[in-house]
Amino acid sequence: MRLCFCRLPSNTNPPPPTALSFGAWPRDGHLAVLRGRPYPHRARAPPRIAAPDSRPLEAICTNSAGLGTKLSSGNKFFPVEMTVRDCDLDQYGVVNNAVYAYYIEKAREEVASRLGISIVSIASTGRAMAISELNLKFFAPLKRGARFVVMVRVVQIKGARMIMEHTVETLPERKLVLEAKATIVCLNKDYRPTRLFPDVVSKLLRYFSS
Repeated sequence: MRLCFCRLPSNTNPPPPTALSFGAWPRDGHLAVLRGRPYPHRARAPPRIAAPDSRPLEAICTNSAGLGTKLSSGNKFFPVEMTVRDCDLDQYGVVNNAVYAYYIEKAREEVASRLGISIVSIASTGRAMAISELNLKFFAPLKRGARFVVMVRVVQIKGARMIMEHTVETLPERKLVLEAKATIVCLNKDYRPTRLFPDVVSKLLRYFSS
């Protein structure tokens, strides 16, 4: 999977962040999270890692002196379990393709909530975190009542952008359903790209680079 970076023209305002990447959301019966610990795989069924998962986390953050520091670590995911609801299905009895974007967004929001990242605090300053690009690759369908896990990890943090990868796998079989990559852009009150918020970066790196 090739990652492409696009430079936003200085005189072009990015669209308002209608699809936030992080934020608190009401809990319901179809989602559970494992408190930020690595997903406990059974010994007889080791986790199946897709091709992009072989790349290490690479992040560049800026310290108080303005110097970039590059960090790298192994593959670490944050798992969020969900269950397919009847309203997620299309006329063929499988999850509608558009619903997968909802699944991975809610997984990111749950990760942020568990790591102490508050979208309310970010919004109160007039800033925002919005998706500028989302790529989905489908492998298998999910059906009514199916249990699955969304695995989320940070791949890169640099400048105004953060790249996150996701996999959706069935439970308990761990069959690959979906791979997704999202580019998240930090915006100021004028909806222009701004450097990633230090408080958000520090909490993400504390988990994903440990």
